[in-house]
Amino acid sequence: MKKFLFFFVAFCAGTTMSFAQSDDLENDLIFQRREKSNAFFLGPKVGGTLTTMTQPDEGKLYKGSGFGFSAGLALKARFGKATENSEGGTGLFGVGLELKYRTNSVKTNATDEAGKENANLSIGYFEVPIYVHIYPFVSSNVMNTFYVEAGVSISGTMSRSPKSLSLSKELNSGYTDVVYNIDSGSKKLKGGDIRPLIGLGYTIPRTGLDINVRYLFGTSKLAKNMPCKMNSLEVSLAWMFSVSKF
Repeated sequence: MKKFLFFFVAFCAGTTMSFAQSDDLENDLIFQRREKSNAFFLGPKVGGTLTTMTQPDEGKLYKGSGFGFSAGLALKARFGKATENSEGGTGLFGVGLELKYRTNSVKTNATDEAGKENANLSIGYFEVPIYVHIYPFVSSNVMNTFYVEAGVSISGTMSRSPKSLSLSKELNSGYTDVVYNIDSGSKKLKGGDIRPLIGLGYTIPRTGLDINVRYLFGTSKLAKNMPCKMNSLEVSLAWMFSVSKF
């Protein structure tokens, strides 16, 4: 009888320890799943820009839109899961940030310092777009990676050309001649801007290829004597890698 009681107590103790270990393992798995409900992505991004510009008070300086380019690095995080059994980083919300170089270029009715008529005005920016992503079709297997974005782009001027633009009175409809100092003197173009942005995009499933269309609104005048604002449409392609889940 004593042996039976001893084996019975040992069996109960072993079973209790087994269940405790099983519960601990289950809790660890649940904790791990909770830890990996979000995803972080990183990759290169390149694109093309189409820029327009508002007219100054002095006359018709702006002639037509011009093409530029953009290139840099994109960083994105996406939060949550589409369903309880989905992978981490398939939820409704995300955020992003980019470090990039972008050029804005427009055609003008002015003459540059070298005597070239209808010269282009080109400005190069170092840019930091910061934005929020919303994935409206989060429950769809095919459209889960389609997103709408909104945010701001903080930019600083790195290059300007030409050095000056001269707008003659004939093109000014009676105004006197005007010279805009682009990259010389105390009235050269200012060094930065903050542009609101809106856009949409789609990441092709299982490839990491991200297609993005974005519109940026110019909010600041280029210079005191050049009260023009530049707006840009940007189409870009990124190759995003999932670098971690958290």
